[in-house]
Amino acid sequence: MKTFASKRAAALLLLITIAAAAVFGLTACTDPDGSDSDVFAQGAAMTLAIAEDPVREITVDISGLDKDSNLIDVLEKCGVSYELDGTFLNAVGTLAPQAPTYIYLYTSVEADKDVSQYGTTTEYGGKTLYNSGKGALDMTIEDGCTIYIGTITY
Repeated sequence: MKTFASKRAAALLLLITIAAAAVFGLTACTDPDGSDSDVFAQGAAMTLAIAEDPVREITVDISGLDKDSNLIDVLEKCGVSYELDGTFLNAVGTLAPQAPTYIYLYTSVEADKDVSQYGTTTEYGGKTLYNSGKGALDMTIEDGCTIYIGTITY
């Protein structure tokens, strides 16, 4: 009986191992761009525009930057000064509006688009940008994206 039980246990262990290999093999981590890297590839870049007078446009080399980076990480990489109060940007570079005018963020990243009834668009650099439904600490950075930091008056 022990031999039969041992063979059965070995067969069960083999089946579990095969099933685990199949499950983990099918769920390998791969980014949507086809890479398995957690950082942007060499040559990756984005455009950052700040509505100073005149508009300051910066082409940002994001090569090697973590793919989960946000707008604040980009500002720091560029050496652009900013004032952050919680999650609210009060100033970026020389753009420092006073109430009732506030910093307003636009992006070309579809995932960050404000889908509420208050969503607006603007044109910049030949692209339609959407006001961001996310704050600076949560905005998505993508290769080729454009982020425009402007103002709005309420």
